[in-house]
Amino acid sequence: MTQSHDGTDFWADRFWAEDDLLAALRADIAARAPRIQIQAEAGAALTTLLMAAGARRVLEIGTLFGYSGVWIGRALPEDGTLDTLELSPTHAEAAREWFDRAGLGAKVTVHVGAALDTLRTLTGPYDAVFLDADKTEYPDYLDRCLPLLRPGGLLIADNLFRRGAVAGEPEAPDSAVDERSAAVRVFADRIASDPRLQSTVLPLGDGLSVSVLRG
Repeated sequence: MTQSHDGTDFWADRFWAEDDLLAALRADIAARAPRIQIQAEAGAALTTLLMAAGARRVLEIGTLFGYSGVWIGRALPEDGTLDTLELSPTHAEAAREWFDRAGLGAKVTVHVGAALDTLRTLTGPYDAVFLDADKTEYPDYLDRCLPLLRPGGLLIADNLFRRGAVAGEPEAPDSAVDERSAAVRVFADRIASDPRLQSTVLPLGDGLSVSVLRG
């Protein structure tokens, strides 16, 4: 392997290398779905954070084909569970197949439908929540998810940077990007200022926020 100038390959090989299943899953997404899954370094961080928190029950908003769900599922103990919410029935079916291939089918329930509707039917407490769905709904997800989270639980969200757009440096500005980035900015402002939360943003992938719900 050719070493990258910034040493990325060195770190990737040791800390966030994909195994054959994850690589195949990512290739399937590239062939049949939007390439909007988390990056491998964010997936490895997600697994590490969930294991450190001792998470047993996790909620994910935004399944796609289950790429992030596999990283989550591998962090869970034998009796752990993942509820993952997906709008598209086609994506949900693909995710179920990949969870089965990963040996995680018994741990994962894929809920099909609009996330804000499904959230009304779920009962907490969850040890962690991971957000990676419609960016315009991030503030609403925050409102719905915090009551479902246990004290000391984690709220993790992807795409906080939006390739610079959230901080006011959009790479490709258009109305859709502006709307999504504006909503993520609201979300970022809220998790930064909410006294119930201790939050930070990790410069992994497109920006991964991590918040802890104070006890």
